[in-house]
Amino acid sequence: MIAHRSLPIDCLKVFGAQLIFFHHLALYSPMAKVLEIELPQVIDFLFIYARLPVSSFLVVGGYLCAQHLFHERSTFSLPHLIYKRCARLLPLYFFSLLAVIVVTVAWQSVLKDELWVSAIPSIHVIAAHLLLLQDVFGVPALSAGAWYVSIDLQLYTLALTVFLLSRFTASFDLEIMGLVVFVASIISLFIWSKDSRYDICALYFIQAYGVGVLAYLGRKNRLNLYFFLSLLILLGIDAVSQTAFKSYVIFSTAFLIFFVQKNYFLHTYFARLLSLSSNASYAFFVSHFFVIITFTGIWKMLELQGFHMAALVCFATWLAAIQISFVLNFFYLRYRPISI
Repeated sequence: MIAHRSLPIDCLKVFGAQLIFFHHLALYSPMAKVLEIELPQVIDFLFIYARLPVSSFLVVGGYLCAQHLFHERSTFSLPHLIYKRCARLLPLYFFSLLAVIVVTVAWQSVLKDELWVSAIPSIHVIAAHLLLLQDVFGVPALSAGAWYVSIDLQLYTLALTVFLLSRFTASFDLEIMGLVVFVASIISLFIWSKDSRYDICALYFIQAYGVGVLAYLGRKNRLNLYFFLSLLILLGIDAVSQTAFKSYVIFSTAFLIFFVQKNYFLHTYFARLLSLSSNASYAFFVSHFFVIITFTGIWKMLELQGFHMAALVCFATWLAAIQISFVLNFFYLRYRPISI
């Protein structure tokens, strides 16, 4: 049988990861400052809007989480699934942290004027990152994607808890599960996500993850379909009334993965490339920051300048980040535990 995959989900993962890379490139690299002179609107777009696909990732994450847990809810083990999720996220995250520390030390003298590059971290800073508590402790992040790993694990654990209740409580059926997600998502949409004090924990992001969960549960149950459509309408209202671009992204992503049913088969070069890129999108997301630091160091050390050279170095940074993510994902898949 030829494997098939979801075209909307793979496209969202691949193109979202690329936009986030270019957002960080525009936000941090000195090459982007040179490009901004000639292309101010492009750099402004990347600076302001290219970070929004993170919300799209959370919607997709909620959908895929519900899809997986729905089929395993009668048999799953909570510790085992948390272990599996950690084994999926943490090895690449830890490697990327190590790489950031190594390149920071290597380029310390060259990048001393780049305030966005962290100083050589102390033991307690490293420990906070290893425990995924850097935001809770108010520790400056070593890597641009560090916060996402912590939030993803928190949201996944909350979803696991809800599904676990449906297993051990006879009255906690699919409708009640959807109601819990729906209510939590509404509170997050109108209260928690409007207060920046909550952005260090999962509460701030539940509306994005929750609508993804409901997008899947809505395929299994009519009441959950009503919950999903109601939340979608509320997201649309919030997007229009508050001019909330994040809600636009969440709404559009949820609409796309629910209403656009398009699978593709891995029998063409483009399809295989899209599939590989989607599989490597997480590796790309967590690892690209140390690549940006590395090429910034090269730019500064060689004292490069000029628009065309800046464009060339940015392009080289992007290609290197893609290749490194493919290599990292390859080794992760090769050496991960068989049960993962």
